[in-house]
Amino acid sequence: MSRQLNSVISLTVVIAESYPVKSCNLDDLSYSCSTSSSEDTCCYENYGVILQTQFWDTDNGSDENVFTIHGLWDDKCDGSYDQYCDSSLELSNLQDMEQLISETFNNPDLYNTMSQYWLNDNGDNSELWIHEYNKHGTCFNTIQPSCFTGDYKKYENTVYFYEKVVEVWKTLPTYDFLEEALIVPSNDKTYKLSDIKQALKAKHGGEVYVGCTNGAINQIWYYFNVKGNVLNGDYKPIDSLTDDGCSEDVKYLPK
Repeated sequence: MSRQLNSVISLTVVIAESYPVKSCNLDDLSYSCSTSSSEDTCCYENYGVILQTQFWDTDNGSDENVFTIHGLWDDKCDGSYDQYCDSSLELSNLQDMEQLISETFNNPDLYNTMSQYWLNDNGDNSELWIHEYNKHGTCFNTIQPSCFTGDYKKYENTVYFYEKVVEVWKTLPTYDFLEEALIVPSNDKTYKLSDIKQALKAKHGGEVYVGCTNGAINQIWYYFNVKGNVLNGDYKPIDSLTDDGCSEDVKYLPK
């Protein structure tokens, strides 16, 4: 990735979209996983733990110095999770994603960003997007069709889910966070897992999960609780609920 684009991402102040969902008075609500909850299921995410997950993948066709998107997941407050929660909301594997996002919902910028930064190892990016929405997106109770205002259009919640994934990802430029701590990709050097986690916690505010393959970083997960609707609510960083998948000595390989 060009350093210019990486800098743009790191300096971007992402303002939540005015999503067409029911209004929630955040002053009257608690964060998810608290002891109290709203009676309005459009204003309280029942599962409660939101993960923004990223890849550092040297095999997905991207040579850019950016951690690409894996997804936005909703876990239960104990770290467990359900999946494929509502088959009636799922996308078909035959869905034309460019047509759906760029044409039906008139958001070519979102489609282009997803095409550049939400990448599947096998080259079929739409397959990954569909999988991530069907597995995780259908489990968010605050983006059920009944939570939308106006005349709901089929798959409206799906496209706004994708938009939110990208929005949260833009606030977490992992490559830049690590570079600021002088942690950069190298074929020869190894880093301490504790140093990597400390650098990311300093930026995020909570402990992150670091995943490895063959001793090298391949994933980072950021954890949140949310107050209100997952689309336009307030995200609060929390510590990871998952044991790291790396040893103390970690490789960080160049793409």
